[in-house]
Amino acid sequence: MRKVLSGVRILDFTDALSGPFCTRYLADCGCEVISIEKPGGKMTRAIPYFHQGQAVDYLYNHCGKKSIVIDLKNPKAYDLIMRFAKECDVVVENFRPGVMKEYGFDYDSFKKVNPKIIMCSISGWGQTSPKAELMAADLSVQSQSGILDLTGDPDGPPSLVGFPVTDILGGLNAFGAICAALYRRTISGEGDYIDISMLDTAFATLHMATGMHLLSEGKDELHRAGRLNASGMSAWGIYKGRDGYIAISAATKVGWERLANIMGKPELADDPRFNTQALRFKNNKEVTDIIEAWLKDNEMTTSEVASLLQSYRMQSVPVLSVAQLIDGDEHFKQSGMLKELEHGTLGKVKFINSPLKYRNSGASADDPPPANAGDHTEYILQTVLKMGKDDISELKKAGVVAGK
Repeated sequence: MRKVLSGVRILDFTDALSGPFCTRYLADCGCEVISIEKPGGKMTRAIPYFHQGQAVDYLYNHCGKKSIVIDLKNPKAYDLIMRFAKECDVVVENFRPGVMKEYGFDYDSFKKVNPKIIMCSISGWGQTSPKAELMAADLSVQSQSGILDLTGDPDGPPSLVGFPVTDILGGLNAFGAICAALYRRTISGEGDYIDISMLDTAFATLHMATGMHLLSEGKDELHRAGRLNASGMSAWGIYKGRDGYIAISAATKVGWERLANIMGKPELADDPRFNTQALRFKNNKEVTDIIEAWLKDNEMTTSEVASLLQSYRMQSVPVLSVAQLIDGDEHFKQSGMLKELEHGTLGKVKFINSPLKYRNSGASADDPPPANAGDHTEYILQTVLKMGKDDISELKKAGVVAGK
């Protein structure tokens, strides 16, 4: 099946996570992604955790890409990059703002050789922010976006989200924006420049916290509530069971009545402490104590409790670890989210597949990540730029490119 973005060629300058996450989605969708690596390879090839010498962070974000080593600091690299720009549809980069222009590789320069080119820059603060020169990565953006302040126990310190959420949000927004720009180009024939700020993409998700502050003119604020709901809903949250934790949503009038009956305490539905959502939220600690006492005293596992609540059309599931999800979850067994590919040095490896599912086209991980920096240098130069072996040899001698 032809993939949804087959025929689109990407010139990929990205490293770390936000950019590679974006271009991995583009590769899954069928784009030919030319991944430019510096001499010695991308930074992420050296980030632990390692498996048999391969960095897992690199492995899982570079499936389907082709690697070419180019020394961008070499004066002769400019002409080579411009030749690539003529043959590519999209350029993606996530350097600190200003770095691409220092090399001469800004949007205006690319547009001169390819008027239809689309360029996307991903950065922590955006290209024109007063903070643009500040160093930034997920840690900084979580800290400044409000996400970190909203996460953790109410009486404890802020807690990091358990994965680099703002990198992912930046990468996903970049992917969507690039797809939109490609569609617009088919209509108008015009390329575009896209400025993705990780801070802005993170802030855009905080609708409840933002709305409460703005609409109340600062009188009401959303505060972190740990494993419970912070915005006025109870019973809603993560509760401790006999053998783990369980998510339960019973915040509506009907939900609370059903939960009260299931717990064998129907009188709680009309209890003046709990008979409205506002009162339940006001007395959330008591609600939590009641639910957790019931979970502790009955003989059911968290899975059995979740199944019981689901049978009454209530939202409830056990909290799973990554290991439990991969090794035993029934949805995951048939989701197709793991795909075995033959890696150049590791042999057969299970990689994360694309979550994008189309009926009439496709998106999937079909090729492993490059085992070594520059694994496709000669192939890319021959197929994209139609260069002969002598020309490639001259570039290698001059230190412009490396690899095989």
